[in-house]
Amino acid sequence: MKRRAALQQLSREHHGALVLTQRIAKARDVAALARLLETVPATFRRELEPHFRAEEESLLPRLAAAGEGDLVRRTLADHRELRILAAEIAAGDGSRLQTFGAALSAHVRFEERELFVTAESVLPAEYLDDAGPAPATDPSTAPTER
Repeated sequence: MKRRAALQQLSREHHGALVLTQRIAKARDVAALARLLETVPATFRRELEPHFRAEEESLLPRLAAAGEGDLVRRTLADHRELRILAAEIAAGDGSRLQTFGAALSAHVRFEERELFVTAESVLPAEYLDDAGPAPATDPSTAPTER
């Protein structure tokens, strides 16, 4: 499904998250799990946290103002859970990898099937049709303020 301009980048970023969930789901041997334990925290900081912040700073306030408080609360609760799981993994708790992967997969499905669909139906065209600034090609060069 083609998303409106304001949601396209967020939707594209879901692909990387789903690739990560598949890597987690397929990891069975000790070496693969050890690699994930090393890479998931950095991937979270580099890709998922900026994605969450972008939603929390722009999309979610607009949805709340449009009366979609339940969806906003669900999204924030998911973000909170994923941040906690990522912190536990960063602290070395490999037992949280599968839970993190399942929660991330469910969150992406929720955003694509419910959150973004609702946003496209209730938010004004002026917001939805604004693609905003082009994403930075190198996350380390992205502006810190939004």
